[in-house]
Amino acid sequence: MEKVKAFWQKAVQQLLILEALTRRHLLVFFKNWVTVIFTLMVPLIILAVYILFLREMEIGQIKNALEAIEGLTTPTQSFLHQVYAIVDSWMISGVLAVSCVTVSLNTCYILVRDKESGINKDFLSSPIPQKTIMVSYFCFNAFVTFAINLIVYFICLIYLVAYGALMISVSDFFAIIGILLLSTINASLLTFFICSFIKKESVLSSIVAIGSAAIGFLIGAYLPPDMLPPQVNSLTTFFPGTYSAGLLRNYFMSTPLEKLMEQPYVVENHDALEKFIGDLQNGFDLNIDFFGHTVTPGVMALVILAFSGIFLVLNCIFTSRNLFRFPKKQKKLKKTN
Repeated sequence: MEKVKAFWQKAVQQLLILEALTRRHLLVFFKNWVTVIFTLMVPLIILAVYILFLREMEIGQIKNALEAIEGLTTPTQSFLHQVYAIVDSWMISGVLAVSCVTVSLNTCYILVRDKESGINKDFLSSPIPQKTIMVSYFCFNAFVTFAINLIVYFICLIYLVAYGALMISVSDFFAIIGILLLSTINASLLTFFICSFIKKESVLSSIVAIGSAAIGFLIGAYLPPDMLPPQVNSLTTFFPGTYSAGLLRNYFMSTPLEKLMEQPYVVENHDALEKFIGDLQNGFDLNIDFFGHTVTPGVMALVILAFSGIFLVLNCIFTSRNLFRFPKKQKKLKKTN
């Protein structure tokens, strides 16, 4: 009994230390409002670029295809709203998937700053286990990333309401939150591992700038698969963010696609209209093609979990060494003493 009691006392003590360290990281992060605003602005800028430039281009292509159908009367407002909902939902899913990675990468600046200034070594000189320090950085990163992505999610919903394109059910609403949580954990494990190798904030800033621009193309977030070269489309399947975007699309777009098929159409050439709807569904496919094999939503979730497991193992092996690595001179001094 005494051993069990001592075990629980030690566990509670470590949890209190973990909570104190995580709170410290949060206070340091939110104290710098410039960084907080910049972190939030990255996904919103991507959304703004889509609204101002890409949206009209994609919708214009769909309207041209509609006008090419013989005998089609002026599309009803309800029909157009559903088409807009499909296009907007595709892009918003990509924005949220990209946001999980970019926000997590930005949030890692606390970790890198502590390494550069030597604060992590001050933590290590105290009687705190290395694992507790590592987990505190991860918990802080995951919490901030999830919170900011929730804000971006609600802003995207407001945007869809403003355009009359919000067509997700209550169950889809909560499912998307669950996907964001899963994607946040995966992204935090990935960026935590990458940033453990970075020693200076200037290097992290360069990586953030390059990553924010490239990640959307690496996970196929900005363009439908049929608009990408086959080689690029195949490359995207090796990034976990691709599967996060695929899961989000399944819950954002399933209802608009179903309602589009239920629309009553006034058209002489029904075959041409059905072909247009089929092409639209194929162009905005909800599944992922992995070298000829269809990846369904259930498999996408398993792939994200598998990537998370891989990154967790890599963090356990390498991150502790990278976080608490002393310079060679200090090691020699220790050996001499």
